[in-house]
Amino acid sequence: MNIIVHIWHWLLTVTGTAIPDGGSNWYNFWSGFGSDFGEVAILGSLVALYKHHNCSVKGCPRIGRHAVAGTPYLTCHRHATLAVHKQLHDDHKRKFPDQHELLNQDEPA
Repeated sequence: MNIIVHIWHWLLTVTGTAIPDGGSNWYNFWSGFGSDFGEVAILGSLVALYKHHNCSVKGCPRIGRHAVAGTPYLTCHRHATLAVHKQLHDDHKRKFPDQHELLNQDEPA
């Protein structure tokens, strides 16, 4: 039981939640360990932004700038070929038929 108390005390000290005498509630946490939440949020938003604009070809790490007609997909300069766009268009039609129909209403059947 003694080791659990030591681990708990260490955890409180590291996270800044161990309030010293005359200290303010949670001040140490928000000025220390808790301030990292903002950094994690920024890093997470950068990862999400990259994933959103990433090339739609599986395994390609490049940023996609070329739209695939009739789909929400983007491709990079290397995959901006007619064959790749046709393949992505067909994959989208197979995987998301309802969305594909909405995006391609003016296309002949």
